[in-house]
Amino acid sequence: MRIPRLTKSIFLDQFLFMQGVGVLIGLSFPYFLVWYGFDENMVLHWDFFLATQIAGQAVGLLSFFLISMVIRPHLKLLSLKMAGISKGLKKKTLDDDTGNDFKLRQIEIISNDEIGVSAQAYNKMLTSLIQANEIEAVYTKFSKVMSENLDVEVLADETLELLIQSTNIDAGAIVVSKKGALKLIAAKGILDADLLLEHDVVLKSTLKGISERIQVPKNIKIDGVLTHFYPSEVFIEPIEFKGVNLGVLIAATGANIADEHTERLLELFSRSIGLAINNAMTHSKFQRLAAIDGLTEIYNRRFGMDRLKEDFSRAIRDSSSLTLAMVDIDHFKSVNDTYGHLVGDKAIILTTSIIKSSLREGDIVVRYGGEEFLIILHGASSQDAVTACERIRHKVQDSILTEGEQQIRLSVSIGIAAYPEQPVSKEMELIDMADQALYHAKNTGRNKVICFGELAD
Repeated sequence: MRIPRLTKSIFLDQFLFMQGVGVLIGLSFPYFLVWYGFDENMVLHWDFFLATQIAGQAVGLLSFFLISMVIRPHLKLLSLKMAGISKGLKKKTLDDDTGNDFKLRQIEIISNDEIGVSAQAYNKMLTSLIQANEIEAVYTKFSKVMSENLDVEVLADETLELLIQSTNIDAGAIVVSKKGALKLIAAKGILDADLLLEHDVVLKSTLKGISERIQVPKNIKIDGVLTHFYPSEVFIEPIEFKGVNLGVLIAATGANIADEHTERLLELFSRSIGLAINNAMTHSKFQRLAAIDGLTEIYNRRFGMDRLKEDFSRAIRDSSSLTLAMVDIDHFKSVNDTYGHLVGDKAIILTTSIIKSSLREGDIVVRYGGEEFLIILHGASSQDAVTACERIRHKVQDSILTEGEQQIRLSVSIGIAAYPEQPVSKEMELIDMADQALYHAKNTGRNKVICFGELAD
């Protein structure tokens, strides 16, 4: 049964109803006494009615104040707390003025009636709001990480760092699939992280896109995954983009159990990072396409010159050696004119292959022109460069390019210039010196290696 409302204030309605009850009690009480056996002349009298009315009103008023003192403070506290949440949500923070203490916003549950149920419901709502607020804050940081990084390894590393900082995850790794093989691109807190690539559960999750949650008995290490702590749970979340499985996010916690906050963020990170990793990998492919010569698959001139500028600046800063070699295929125009451009391309590809196989790891080959190559030799003296270039020259000279029944002999001329043997201040000066040495080699018979220092002598 619902009592009708008299005003817009519940407490005012309560007061009016209690006063009404007091009036009824005051009017009925004398008749009750008559029924009970009192003399009518004593109780059915105007002054006695007045007394009972005063008593009834007093009881109603006292009841109202008692109820107000018992119930109103709790309702007022609840309303103030709710107002605080509303204010906090508008400011995008649920921090208390007295500090970021979650317990300051809780309401103590002191009863099991409707007031207690309301307090309990408030506390649950507050917990959900704080978790949602925390997740929103973390995801905002995560979105910034995803938008600012197009290097897939940097992206993965910062994602793991943020995940560990924001949850009770203690270690993690990100594995992606590249050309049918798994590759570890980031790991934190995991010893021998490369062993993850051989783990059956990781392979299964990557191939099938299945989430795995492994609970590990106390003091038992995970098979093939050694961490800095004894994990209690390991999560493996697939990373996908538009239905394509790109890899997995692996996370381990040493806590007794991962909380709901951690589980939600893990799921959120694994779902969202797929787009970022796909973008980063696509960007990497475009960067490679922009930097690589289509025919020879070595650096093109534009990218090579940018790289040379960086390497030369580093050589000056570190007082280290840097040597350039300009390589040109002898009589290349005759090869093109006689056998055609397709054979000319084969000659360029063969020469490129020989140059790459003759150099150290870390040395750079650039297609500088049509049949001309620039070699950047880090930490090499002019004599070191001569040794490497003579090896190239002999290999090219000994090779035979076959076209049908034709056997085509090739040779190269090479010019070398070395820093700091040549005290130049710009990389273009060093290129010019190597070019002069190359020009001298071609003008003095071709199929030879000349150092710029020899010209100066």
